[in-house]
Amino acid sequence: MSSLPIISADERLATQRGIKGCIFGSYGVGKTSLLWTLPAESTLFFDLEAGDLAVTGWHGDSIRPRTWQECRDFAVYIGGPNPSVSADRAYGTAHYENVCKKFGSPEVP
Repeated sequence: MSSLPIISADERLATQRGIKGCIFGSYGVGKTSLLWTLPAESTLFFDLEAGDLAVTGWHGDSIRPRTWQECRDFAVYIGGPNPSVSADRAYGTAHYENVCKKFGSPEVP
């Protein structure tokens, strides 16, 4: 029987982590304008609607997925493989590994 591993404080504190967030809201409430409050050098704008008019002068990087598959690939790339799904399914280990082969390692230096 496999047990759930206990992660020591040292292991937890040594793990490289980052903030991943999504902002949801009604049209016109200022979701995109929140980019102005974030550091451009470490923020990636995931532009689903070509809705960057409010931040035309913002100097951060962005991506504009055009298909559902591109959205799924980005999700597994950023979030890592989901251990609760079969390795050969969407968001599984094989999906993650294929996306990493395509885009390179998601590790932040």
